[in-house]
Amino acid sequence: MVETNADKIYRLALRYTQDKNQAEDLTQETFLRAYQNLASYDRSKPAGPWLCTIAANLCRNWLRDNRELPFDFTEENILPTNSGPEELYLQQESETELLQALEKLPLIYREVLLLRHVGELSYDEIAEALNLEMSIVKNRLYRGRLMLKSSLIGIREG
Repeated sequence: MVETNADKIYRLALRYTQDKNQAEDLTQETFLRAYQNLASYDRSKPAGPWLCTIAANLCRNWLRDNRELPFDFTEENILPTNSGPEELYLQQESETELLQALEKLPLIYREVLLLRHVGELSYDEIAEALNLEMSIVKNRLYRGRLMLKSSLIGIREG
């Protein structure tokens, strides 16, 4: 379970926190909580969505408790360093723009986008993870994408 899902959980936590060390801590805490609650896990379902639910809840709690801390979008530790200098610069610039645009979104839209595109959850899995109706998940994804697109255009023009 850990080997299969650790990278996905880490990426999800990293997108929420924008901090490499905190993402590692939340990833570890996710698997600790999963182990502690293994009896409640339905083994007929894949573990990924269950773990993403745990991780998303831990990340939301972390965000709530750390609202006043500004995010450092230029942190080099959130980008892979196996590219050349030009590629790394362009990747970092795009990553910075995306992170800034995501940060501008209200949490209700940001979290469904993160669960869908970073956590790679299906609409059904997102609805279950956040205890929402399917129509609300679809609506938040649609509106979140529109807001993200608008925000990215504003960042690039400004």
